[in-house]
Amino acid sequence: MAQLVLEPQLSAVCTARHWVSDVIARWCATSGPRVDGDLVELLTSEVVANAVRHGRGPVTVEVACVEEHVCVAVTDAGPDVPVVRRVGPEATGGRGMALTDLLATRWGVRAAQPPASGKTVWFQLAGGT
Repeated sequence: MAQLVLEPQLSAVCTARHWVSDVIARWCATSGPRVDGDLVELLTSEVVANAVRHGRGPVTVEVACVEEHVCVAVTDAGPDVPVVRRVGPEATGGRGMALTDLLATRWGVRAAQPPASGKTVWFQLAGGT
């Protein structure tokens, strides 16, 4: 598993996206499934953007490559759990978790274990995705 800790700034979205792409290209190419790099980047951007906009504290991004899937997990100290919203075509935001719900093989939220606070939002992409 690889890990990156970022300050909760909008620039973290781009940094995380490129870092995850690099990790997958290096690690998953030899020991994990083949997944769509563009899709990993898109979903990473959406989940990290939510952590930056709606979370608190530093944002931690973790990537794990196993035989059948890639898992990306994003942790922040905010208590609010993301919600899948359906927004109209005129909306300029609010589609991140809907995209994650539609495109990820699986996704979910884990509450931090006390005494820590916050949550981890994760998604998986199966090989061949």
